[in-house]
Amino acid sequence: MARLSHRLSIVIATSAETADLLRADGQRPETHLRLGRLARFYRDADNQLPRVLAVRDLDPATIVFRRGAGTASTIRAGRLWLFDVQAGPVVAVLSVDLDCAPLVLIPFLEDLYYDDVTVDGGPLDAVAADMLDGAGASVRPSGGSPLELTSQRHQMVFTSATLPEDTVQRLIYRADLDANPEYSSIQYPAELNRRPTSGAAVGAYVSVLAAQQDYVENCALLSAVQVVAASCKIRQVRFAAYETLLRVRELGTARATMSTPHRRAELARLHQTLAEQELALTFGVEAACEIGILIPALRVENFHRQLVACTGLRDSIATVSTMLTRATSVLAAEEASQTTQDAQRQDLRRLRYGVALGLLSTIAIPVGIILGFFGGNYTQVDGNRSMFDWSHYHDMYLAVLGMIVAAVGVFAALLLAERYRIRRATTSGR
Repeated sequence: MARLSHRLSIVIATSAETADLLRADGQRPETHLRLGRLARFYRDADNQLPRVLAVRDLDPATIVFRRGAGTASTIRAGRLWLFDVQAGPVVAVLSVDLDCAPLVLIPFLEDLYYDDVTVDGGPLDAVAADMLDGAGASVRPSGGSPLELTSQRHQMVFTSATLPEDTVQRLIYRADLDANPEYSSIQYPAELNRRPTSGAAVGAYVSVLAAQQDYVENCALLSAVQVVAASCKIRQVRFAAYETLLRVRELGTARATMSTPHRRAELARLHQTLAEQELALTFGVEAACEIGILIPALRVENFHRQLVACTGLRDSIATVSTMLTRATSVLAAEEASQTTQDAQRQDLRRLRYGVALGLLSTIAIPVGIILGFFGGNYTQVDGNRSMFDWSHYHDMYLAVLGMIVAAVGVFAALLLAERYRIRRATTSGR
């Protein structure tokens, strides 16, 4: 790319998400970025790759850096982008063209990384929030402000000439200091370094592309947008999985105080939350690790894989997947415990109802015996005495009363046994 200035671009994931989880909103990238011969591949997979929500050219005079203001440099141009990514957050990209020596870029990299830059006198997140409002995109409601800049970000340096390896490491580590090449995590994509007139280096937070074609630079920028969005999404999934596990533990300790319908509803809600997080992990993170299936270009695929490797995205996926699996197992155990407890309650309830019916029968039978006794023509029945004459009929009444007391005693004993078993089952399951 023949340019007189250096270009710095910082890719920042935001807290905003569009409403449709599985479809990126906005315009195709080729509308604003030259993608060359690869445009048709991006066009075919536009629903799975970043799309442009909004773009605004900035007045260079309104872009103020805290550290960079004291350097011998000139800001030539500025542009702010908003991208939407499938199953991911909205991503903001600030690009600035600078006339300066390569090492003078380090203070600007520091300012961009730590948000020590203002646009039109305001912070970058406020300008991005205004752009998002103007784009008319349907955004999911959140508890905070409509758009906040998160800690997931990646910086890119585009130059028109190759740089010495020592200069590259100073830019990637944002420190104008000597370093031992033997102890470095910088990766050099083979396909972008196969010609002596161009080069590329990838770090965890900064990448440098030198003398690359313009469409290769644009493809690398789109890869950075996708990887940063995936890093933000996996962070969200990790927090959600941890919160779900804590909530499951709270449900386990609150069995005795929480009603069964409320507890069952909470378990169902947690199941739905885990399913949504697994869906987000698959389409928002795992799908972002490979781009060669969608864009069959060696340089694009090689840069994308190196960026995924440097950011440790695959290791994060393995960790979060394990967390989701463990949370699902614990939730299934709680549901099985609740099902067992409900079945035990049903068995005891049926037993209690059976005893109650037996009690009623036991009471009804003695009453029937008494009525049959006094209604019959027996020598023991004196027609001149009332049936409530205790002194004469006390033997009969004592016998019937004994039967009733025995039935009530059996019912009370079974009821106490039921409560004891339920209390013991609840206590042992904590």
